[in-house]
Amino acid sequence: MCLLALAALASHQILSFDVFWQLRAGQEILRTGALPAKDPFSYTSTVPWMNHEWLSHVLLALLYQAAGFPGLVLLQVVFATGITLAMATVARMQHGLAVLGLALFGGVLALAAEPRAQMIYWACFAATLWLCARELQAPSRRILWTVPLGILGANLHGGNPTSMILLGILFLARPSRKAALLALLGLATTLANPYGYGVHSHFLGARHALPELREWMSLGAALALRSLPQWIALLLGALALGAFLAGDGLRRLRHEPYGRFLAIAFVAFGFAAFRYARFATEWSFLSVLLVADARLRLAPRRCVLLGALALTVLLALTPTTFGFGLSPQRFPQDAVAYLQKDQPPGPMFNSYNFGGYLLWAYPQEKVFIDGRAFTVYSASHFEDLVRLYQRPESFRELESRHGLRLAVLQRQGRGAALFAWLCAQPDWQVVHLDPLAAVLRKTR
Repeated sequence: MCLLALAALASHQILSFDVFWQLRAGQEILRTGALPAKDPFSYTSTVPWMNHEWLSHVLLALLYQAAGFPGLVLLQVVFATGITLAMATVARMQHGLAVLGLALFGGVLALAAEPRAQMIYWACFAATLWLCARELQAPSRRILWTVPLGILGANLHGGNPTSMILLGILFLARPSRKAALLALLGLATTLANPYGYGVHSHFLGARHALPELREWMSLGAALALRSLPQWIALLLGALALGAFLAGDGLRRLRHEPYGRFLAIAFVAFGFAAFRYARFATEWSFLSVLLVADARLRLAPRRCVLLGALALTVLLALTPTTFGFGLSPQRFPQDAVAYLQKDQPPGPMFNSYNFGGYLLWAYPQEKVFIDGRAFTVYSASHFEDLVRLYQRPESFRELESRHGLRLAVLQRQGRGAALFAWLCAQPDWQVVHLDPLAAVLRKTR
């Protein structure tokens, strides 16, 4: 019953704006047989394109080519259920509370799952965590598999060293020459990608832009926006902390390397999650293991029922629509249909969220901006966008600089003020309007 509820939660329509530019990037790599050095999809990009997720993009493009959007949604289901089952083997499910924790973990994974590079990387994170747990319980040579996993992860989602951070925590939990060598090798594997150290320096250099991106907001901000996966992650984290304190967690922290590993990792990833909400998923991996490691006696049957009930409640509360396609309330499909029919001349300005879908669905016009963010756009370009949110009249400067004659805008959210302002300008005309998006053309 729990597994069926989890699969149902994961079989939601595609919601991520990033899916489409990732598909298009993979298609471009397959078409050319090379990683593009310059962005071919936008006319405002001024920096070399660092496609640090190139391998994930290729895999997604191949799956889409074979099975379309139903195949991508099925991928969500496979990853969410498969990783949850894998974590059940790590946790060993020795008591009823662990089942409840696993149900909440599955809920986080299923609701956050989208066919994009971050989800594919979760498998590397889960496998590395499994190997670290087994190394602390029964040391063996299999821990060396973390090295090829690190190389794989560096190309699936380069610049994300979370798997290799686990190796550093492994050393802290039980210091040894072997653990130190593994931690150093893990650090080295993060450089095993086409861009080397560039993936790290590029992200570190873009720290000022991170707060403008929704997935990089703080956990508190995500909770204020009623993001259900983050709320469940917080609930699971609270359950883990309570189980740690109520059980013999403090004693195990001092005397058992595995318990020490879980406690350090829980704190480290919890700190990262509160700073950047996107890490709430990784924090949930550690939370469920901390719950399972607690030595509490609770009736297993009762907790299994609670777990099934928790997933059922999540299924009822989730605002997403279930199905094997795109959410019609999310992407400007009607606006693109108008563009394909009339093909008004550009250059085109577009809202940030729409950029990924537009460069995939309407390649006739290059986009102004999209979800690739600072991997292809300069800091000044982001400053222009933020200025537009604050002062819509600054659109005139961009209009003059780029010769803008077409605009595809979202009608709600941060782009609503710009839409209202542009509608009031006598030289811009609304030529298409639907509940989600508007298309405007310059008349003179």
